[in-house]
Amino acid sequence: MKKYLIVSVILVLAFTMLFAVQYPLTLVDDAGHVVTFNSAPQRVISAAPSITDFLLELGYSKNLVGVTKYDSYTKATNIGLMYPLNMEKILSLRPDVVFMFGGFQLSQYQRLTKIGVKAFVLNANNLDGVYRDLMDVATIMGEPQKGQKLVSALKEKVLKISKAAYNVPIDKRPKVFYGSAGKQIWTAGMGSFLNQIISLAGGVNVTGNYAGPNGWLPVSPEFVVSQNPDIILVPYYAPNGQKAAIKAFESYPAFKDLKAVKEGHVYAINGNIASQPNTKLVGLLEELYDIFSKAW
Repeated sequence: MKKYLIVSVILVLAFTMLFAVQYPLTLVDDAGHVVTFNSAPQRVISAAPSITDFLLELGYSKNLVGVTKYDSYTKATNIGLMYPLNMEKILSLRPDVVFMFGGFQLSQYQRLTKIGVKAFVLNANNLDGVYRDLMDVATIMGEPQKGQKLVSALKEKVLKISKAAYNVPIDKRPKVFYGSAGKQIWTAGMGSFLNQIISLAGGVNVTGNYAGPNGWLPVSPEFVVSQNPDIILVPYYAPNGQKAAIKAFESYPAFKDLKAVKEGHVYAINGNIASQPNTKLVGLLEELYDIFSKAW
């Protein structure tokens, strides 16, 4: 009995050591910055809603002291805009680290480091990037096992759906377009996380062969008409705004003869989720699979 107890203790210690974080810890962020942490951050600011999702899903709400005005999480101090960041407000919160997005927000990194605030960029462009960023946050916070557990659960859900859609022949998959009606429509192209989600769910993104910053690009109404997609995905942002978003697209003069409009295949999806690379993309994948599977 004593022998088995000793073996059990050794296994527990080995497991603990496997996931233990040794400080100082040095990591490379998504913008290529080499960042060193001398200890686990206790006070954290999230400069983008997508990053707040990481922190909440990993269980670090108690460490979250600041978020931007665009965040639905209201239990932390509002630091204002995502760009430009309010440096005075950030300094007043005494953060150990500011987790920030890339793209248009990237120029704020130098401003933060110049005033002595540690920053770390999380800029996922696909699901693998989401998994990597989750692991980075969990590791920085000193608990990589939390990241591994969450990533494993997300991967299992993604694998289940992608396997179900894998055997659908390309010529049976619906042609899909994402965007709101207007003279210039921003949509998801090659290299974007939404393009990947559409593909894994069993659709063919009509802008999937076009590139843009972070995978996003503008197209014209004429382009959409020329593609005549089978399914239209329109974003909504206001609570219960699905019907209004669909109506705005269907009533746009240039789109009245689109196949998707005539056949009632315009669907509203949450634009906040569709535009943010975080854990909620897995739920969106499930939603799109349900929509696309009706067309197979």
